[in-house]
Amino acid sequence: MSPPSSATATMSLNGATSSMSTATMETGSEGDVSSTMKLLVQQQSGSQTQSESEVEETTSPKTLMLIRLLFITYYGSLGALMPYLPVYFHSLGHGGQAIGLLGAVKPLTTFIVAPLWGVISDYYQNPSMVLQLTFITSLVLQLLLPLRDEVRYLVGMVFLTALFNAPVKSLIDSMVMNKLSAKDRGQYGKLRLWGQLGFGLGSSIVGCAISKSANAASPVPTSPAPVAEHMIHNAMDIAIEGGAAAAASEEVTKKAIQTMSDLLSNSIEKLRNVQGYQLAFLAYGFMSIPAFLAMKSFQKINQVGVNDVPDKTKKNAVVNKKKGDSPKILQGINMLLHHSDALLFFSLVLVVGITSGIIENFAYVRIREVGGTGKEMGLCRLTSSLCGAPMFWFSGPLTSMLGADRVLVLTLVSYIFRFLNYAFMRHPYHALPAEAMRGIAFAAFWSTGTVFAHKISPPGMNTTMLMFMNAMYGGLGQSTGAIIGGKLQSLFGTTKTFLYSALADFIFVCSVSAYLGIRADSNFKNPKPITLTEYSQKED
Repeated sequence: MSPPSSATATMSLNGATSSMSTATMETGSEGDVSSTMKLLVQQQSGSQTQSESEVEETTSPKTLMLIRLLFITYYGSLGALMPYLPVYFHSLGHGGQAIGLLGAVKPLTTFIVAPLWGVISDYYQNPSMVLQLTFITSLVLQLLLPLRDEVRYLVGMVFLTALFNAPVKSLIDSMVMNKLSAKDRGQYGKLRLWGQLGFGLGSSIVGCAISKSANAASPVPTSPAPVAEHMIHNAMDIAIEGGAAAAASEEVTKKAIQTMSDLLSNSIEKLRNVQGYQLAFLAYGFMSIPAFLAMKSFQKINQVGVNDVPDKTKKNAVVNKKKGDSPKILQGINMLLHHSDALLFFSLVLVVGITSGIIENFAYVRIREVGGTGKEMGLCRLTSSLCGAPMFWFSGPLTSMLGADRVLVLTLVSYIFRFLNYAFMRHPYHALPAEAMRGIAFAAFWSTGTVFAHKISPPGMNTTMLMFMNAMYGGLGQSTGAIIGGKLQSLFGTTKTFLYSALADFIFVCSVSAYLGIRADSNFKNPKPITLTEYSQKED
């Protein structure tokens, strides 16, 4: 007895043959028979394509697990360091203007270079290679930051780190969205919440470690030269004595082994003596290792997908690329600039970025002003992450109900309350409500923005669109906010900086709300890709 699928295929074939016979009897023409056969082949091909797409309606459990692992490890490494950088600069004795400058360098660099990285990634269609290259390079440069404490050196290292770190977040989001099935892309927030939890765990663990360190408030030692010199001399001794080992000297070999053992012991002793905010850099380095391994595993999945494609399809893809069918980046950007919903969306993202640049650079400085230590800062960040996790889970239905534009406006409303909370607090734990609100608002904003930007992307520009969103928020927005916040903080202090910022946000929210109230016809609730046809119609 044949399986059901075979029976179905046989019935379909019999039906097709019957239809062909009927058509032949009616026409009595061999040409019509040929045409009918072609029609049947097209129908069978269409049915096969449809069945294949139905199979890919859901993402494999292995891919989903790898996405969760990537998010929790990558954002865990960020949580171990990023919240403490402004406080670290403050502990070195730098004032508000210097902290604002250092806080502005990274986002401003991101704004300039992130879209360029997006264009490079979309053009070469190899995001995995770009991601791994930029991640490793930025990791090494970030770990070189605490070697000196002069402002010029810090600015230079922050700039170089940001130059390569700019595309990492967007590349990860783009790879994740591309690996998810069309059905699962709306559930991006449920996967991104693992990053939120990782960030909270990383920051809280490091915060507790800093608070237990005896010299948490002390600057990082600024003269690593003796250690480096000692290691260089030992390495030279090993090289010289290694050359002499050609003479088969057993004593030289023992000496080299002893020197390597001393080097290892010294390194372990140095790690044991790491104190204060050095712990944040150390944790960042160690937690970046599993994140990189997850990226490598992601690349293997992509390679398996490519290898499953038939050779003929690969050849056709190469021919098409040579013929100039690669994404037309400049045309896509031009289409974006003429799309009203996209312009409003990125304008709101920019303002959210400016507000974030002010509050993220000086919130923990304010906590430190009222007596907070690494323990309280870590607890605040953990609270933020735990409160944000449920919002990542429910962000999809929320966006469908309100639309991306209103979610962004509500994000700005939450910033107003956070500014007021930080301004009037008198104890480090008074910041907990503001931190809880931070997690909820950021989860809604980032999940909504990522999905919306991906859905409206012109063909072949998914990565570029996410890079552009990151450039507006984490680039131009946060750099502008950091500069404004630094200037205000140096002139009026942290408290008045937050009060003035709350007033500015309130005026902007009222203006945007009035505009959205009278605005008609938008696709924020049901976003669609920006197409050349739509762009041409608007041009006409």
